[in-house]
Parts: sequence; structure tokens; C-alpha cells
Amino acid sequence: MGNGEMDGSHLVERHEELRSEWEREEEQLKKCVEIIQHNVEAQSAELAKVRAETKEMYDNYRSDNPELHNDLVIGLSMQTDLERSLTKNLAALKKPFFGRIDYRELGMETRDGEEEEEKKQFSLYVGKNGVSKSSTEIIIVDWRAPVASVYYDSDVGESSYLSPYGDQIHIALDLKRTFEIKDSSLVDYYDTDVIANDEFLTKYLGKNKEVVLGEIIATIQKEQNDIIRDTPWHSVIVQGVAGSGKTTVAMHRISYILYNYKERCRSDEFYIIGSNKMLLNYITGVLPNLDVYNINQMTLEEFLVYLLDMDFQLKKKKYILISPFAKSRKRAGENSRVRTLLKRYKGSLDFIRALEYYLDWYEMTIIRSEDIIYHGKNIYSENEIREFLSIFKEKPLSEKQELLNKRLLSKIRLVNEREQQEKEVISIEVKKYKDYFGKKVAKYDLEKIYLDFLKSLLDTGFYKEFSGVLPEKEVVSLLMEDFTGKKIDIYDLAMLTYLKRRLKFTKDFEYVSHIIVDEAQDFGVSVFYCMKQLFANCTYTIMGDITQNIHYDTGMNDWEALRGKVFSEEKDKFYVLAKSYRNTVEISNYASRVLKHCTFKTYDIEPIIRHGSEVEVYEAKSETEILHKAAQILKCSKEAGYTTQAVICRTEEETKEVYDKLKELIELESLKENMEEMNFTNGIMVLPIHMTKGLEFDSVLLWNPDSSSYEKSDADAKLLYVAITRALHELHIVYMGELAELLS
Repeated sequence: MGNGEMDGSHLVERHEELRSEWEREEEQLKKCVEIIQHNVEAQSAELAKVRAETKEMYDNYRSDNPELHNDLVIGLSMQTDLERSLTKNLAALKKPFFGRIDYRELGMETRDGEEEEEKKQFSLYVGKNGVSKSSTEIIIVDWRAPVASVYYDSDVGESSYLSPYGDQIHIALDLKRTFEIKDSSLVDYYDTDVIANDEFLTKYLGKNKEVVLGEIIATIQKEQNDIIRDTPWHSVIVQGVAGSGKTTVAMHRISYILYNYKERCRSDEFYIIGSNKMLLNYITGVLPNLDVYNINQMTLEEFLVYLLDMDFQLKKKKYILISPFAKSRKRAGENSRVRTLLKRYKGSLDFIRALEYYLDWYEMTIIRSEDIIYHGKNIYSENEIREFLSIFKEKPLSEKQELLNKRLLSKIRLVNEREQQEKEVISIEVKKYKDYFGKKVAKYDLEKIYLDFLKSLLDTGFYKEFSGVLPEKEVVSLLMEDFTGKKIDIYDLAMLTYLKRRLKFTKDFEYVSHIIVDEAQDFGVSVFYCMKQLFANCTYTIMGDITQNIHYDTGMNDWEALRGKVFSEEKDKFYVLAKSYRNTVEISNYASRVLKHCTFKTYDIEPIIRHGSEVEVYEAKSETEILHKAAQILKCSKEAGYTTQAVICRTEEETKEVYDKLKELIELESLKENMEEMNFTNGIMVLPIHMTKGLEFDSVLLWNPDSSSYEKSDADAKLLYVAITRALHELHIVYMGELAELLS
């Protein structure tokens, strides 16, 4: 038999093996679909029954029947759970799973360091949602389950994963398979050592943008998975370059934590903090698909106002909340140097530490730290009082006062009892001293105390032992002028919230266990220091990119102060996501040209190799020409099948002007007077740069980035970098006059 016949025979055998394997996978898929379909039918019937019972209870509901009330609450809860479970199973019908892992257990290294030799073989299918045939038989493993980390982290060969109890389980991974499934049918599969190889990932990234934040469950990369699966017992800070998936990772991290730590983590104690409402609505839209409900979501301004509650009401006090982008960049008649210094001061640690210093002094003026002589005896010494204040340093002033008063009264009663005083005398003495350290119901005027603090900044003698830096007098004067003129920003709100926390005993700060901050670089480090003081036992997931800090003077241009002076470098984790999955190579290279002009530290970007069309730069000679060229570009992009497009302008004023002129030539999505109220949608949106943060579009048209709109500065470089990196597939630039030097 010749070599050709042997090769032919081998090919036939290989073909038969592949066909048999394909048929086995098709059979497995069919089996899973049938079980899911059975679950859907059973849950649909159960849901119909529960709905009918709940409706009957509701129709017969009487508020004076507590038993019926409890039954109704239970029925509604069961109905909600069934509806969510049914929704998950209906979604799983179309794509039950996306991965498979075959492995052998080599033994488990316990927390005591002993290793148990126990060889078992498993073949598990991994899906977006876990699917069970019965209470004891799981047919599809949920992606959030600990064992599923093998699919994301491990190559074929020896590896390990952590059990739910923290034990390390050693395995030998024999197979890792990725599936393409569409409408319950097997399209393709492949085996790989790296789960999301360039071929599969490029295919996934090449799709047009939808109006909701995409899921990455099937394509989670190892560096992303490390962040998602990190424990909630410490904080994580993530520096992620544009397009690295940091926001999506944060949403999946929430899902993972609530799935694996449900006994100790409650969704209603989680808060997502974003820079604007449109971004928040966009990023949280994916949460129900990740099996996450009842998460609090607020802008930072809303969060601080919510915490202040009745203690400082903006509308009642007629304060105007100032946004950095409410007006055009250059303000006529203002001292720009002083205004810049003021912004930098308010975002710095020196600002809140000066307030801490002031409040320490304020507390000592309220609480008299001196010997208390009663009946000729020193019953509460100055040292004892100071020791008490040191031990209970973290408690608010009102609580310290209450505890000190109780302690003093108990000492007085003890003296009176020893001296065998009459009850009437004891009562009189107790009444006399019951509010010695201050009244329990004392009300503090946050507005007045904050203004007194601002005035104190002018007295350098008062701060002679202060270790921080004080601002120039002109800066303090401008700060006071803004506040007394009823102009307020997030930094004032943060300081007022900290004031409330230091002075008043309240439960407002108790029910926050985890805070997720998106686009964190836009907020100064003083805000994070403040939040750390507000919530003593809270942990954080902080996502940002210092290259995209568009609030240049107040936001963060590096992570050093946050990592070293607010969080713990020993306990908390710092991650870097360097790979960009958003832009084509051509768009990424163009963005890099902008960064070359910058003086600040940047993080290297590793783009996934996905090519597209070159960036188009068009010079128009007139306003009529630039408008018609823009309309032509937008029309062509729409005809090319791009469903999300953005015209990005410099300011809100320019956005309104361009929108009014461009809508006469092409259909645009409506522009609301208050841009914060807009929602990300299909179509052509006209937006200022700051409103595009965190968003991405199939096609972007950058409007008139000329030299008068963008100076050669780090601040403007960051703005242009943000605008450019919003584009997934196409970037067009139209301008008149001289193109900004940053783009040359």
C-alpha cells in the first residue's frame, strides 16, 4: 500500500471523526434546547397560575387583613422571580451555551495546605445562564460559577481554579471549545488554547453597534476576567484605555459579585455613579440581561443631593448647580488664572483636609475638654474626655455629645448614690448636667458652617499647624463669591455632605456597601476622599482612563494620589486594561497622533488588529460647503448600514447651532434643551464632546476642530482624544480655516 493510499485513508478517518464530533455536538445542543423548552412550558404554566392567584388576592385585598397582605407580597415576589427565570430561559433557547470545557480533577489543595488526590472527569457546557434539568442535574453551567473561570483563564494542560470556599482545585484541561450558535442551530465551533482568538474576536468586534451596551460574556479576556472575579472585600481601581471594555467589565463584575456572594451582598446597597444621565441609562441597560436588578444608579450630583436630603435642599435655598460644560469654555470678564487655580484646589486633597482640620477645631469649641468638678471631685478629667474623643473619632459630633452626656450623668449618679443624696436632689443635679456637652437634638446649619470654613481659609495663622497647602486669597475670595452668589458645584456638595457626616447622627450613610464609579477620572481626588470618609465599610470598583479626563483642571490626571492617599496600595488592587477592542487600527493610529503632542503620562494602547477605512479629513471653504459635506458623509454612512452615528461638537452652544442648521439637510435625532435628559439611540445624534464619554458609535463626524476651537494644550488634547476614540468603524473630520495643530 503506497503512501498516497495511507494519506487518503487517514483523511477519510479524520473526516469521519469530525463529522461524528459535529453530530455529537448537534445532539447535545438539541438535548439542551428540549430541556430549556420543557422549562419554558413548565414555568409559563406556573406563572399563569401564580398570576391568577395574585390577581384574585389583589381583587379581594383589604388593608385591615395583615395575613392577606403578606400572602399578596409573597405572591408578587414569586411572580417576579418566575418572570425573570422565564425570560432567561427564553433567551437561552436561541443560544443555550457558548463554550465547553473537558477536564480532570488532579486533587484539591485545601486551606490547611493539604492536598486531596481525587481524580474525576468532567465535561461542562458554559452559558450566559445556568440551566438545570432538575434540582440536582445541571446541564449548562452559569458563566459566573467558579468553575467557569477555567474557560476564560486556562490553556489546555494543567491549571487550577478556586472553589466557592476559596480552596484551590487543580485540574488537567483536555479541551476548550467555543461555539457559534444562532436560533438554536449550531453554526460552527472550534477548539483553542486562547478562548477569544483574533479570528473570533475580530468577527465579534466587526458587528455594527447596537443601542445598548454589549455583553462580552462569550469573549471575556483573561485580564478582564481577573477584574470581574476579584472579591468584593477590597476595592479595585482600573485604568482602562479607550475601548478596553472597562465599563462593560464593571457591569459584569456586579453580576458576578451578586451571584456568588448573595448571602452578604444586596443589590439595593450597590450604587453606580456616572457623570451624566445618558451614560448611566446606556451602561445600566445591560444589567437585566446579566440577571441584575434593583441597582441604584445616579449621577454624582444626584448621589450627593440624595445624601444631603433635608439638611441642604438646593431648590429651597435657590442654589444653581454649575456644570463645567454648561457654558462655553472661555468666560468673558473673569480672571481665568484664579478660576483655574480654584478648580484645581477644589479637586485636590488639600481642600477636604483643610475642612477636616477646621472641623476638628469646631468640635473642640463645642465639646469642652476640661476637668469636670462635681461636689469637689474631678469626676471626668480632661484626659479622659480627650481619650474618649480619640477612641470615638469616627463618630459624628452629635453622637459623641450624646455618649459623653450619658457617661457624665452615670458618674454623677454614682457620686450621689455614694453620698446618699435624696432622689429629688439627684434628679435636680442630673437635669442640670444632662446637656453639658450639647443638646441631643441640636441642629447644625451646614450652609453657615461651610461659609465659616471658607472664611477661615483667609486666616493663615489659624492653619499654622495644617500640613497641607492653602489657596491664594484671590482664590478663596472667588470661592466665597460663588457660594454666597448661590453658585454650587459637586465639590461644594461633597464638602457639605462630609459636614453632615461629621456633625449629625443619621442612617443615610449606612446602607451603601459597594460603589461603582464610571469615568472616574472626571472627578477630583477630593470627591473620593470624601466618599471614603462617608462610608467606612464600603468597597469600590473605580473605572477610568486618565487620558480621557475632560475636566482637566478638577479631574484626575494620574492615579497616584487616589492609590496612595485615599485607598490602600497594600490591600486594594490596581489593574491596567491596555488592549483596545473598539477602534480600527486606522482610527487608533490617528488618536495616537494627538497624544504625541501631550506632556502628561499616557498608558500604551494595544489595539486588536482590525482594519477599516482611513480617517477622512475634509477642508471646506464656506459654512454652506461644510454643512453639505457633513450631510453627504452622514447619508453615505447610513446607506453603508451604520445604525449609530454621531456629529461631535466642541461645546453645548456649538452643538445647538450645528443641530439647527444640519437638520434642514438630513434627518437627525431630536436634541433636547437639557442634554442630560437625552437617551443614546439609533440614528444620527449631534452631541458635545463631554456627552459622548463612555459611548461608542459606528461612525463619527468630528465637527470643525480648527485652531481657534482647540489649542495645543493637554486639556484640549484629551477632548480630541475622547472624540476620536468614540468611532468603531469610520471617522470623518470636516473643518474650515486652519486645522488644530493637535491633529497635524
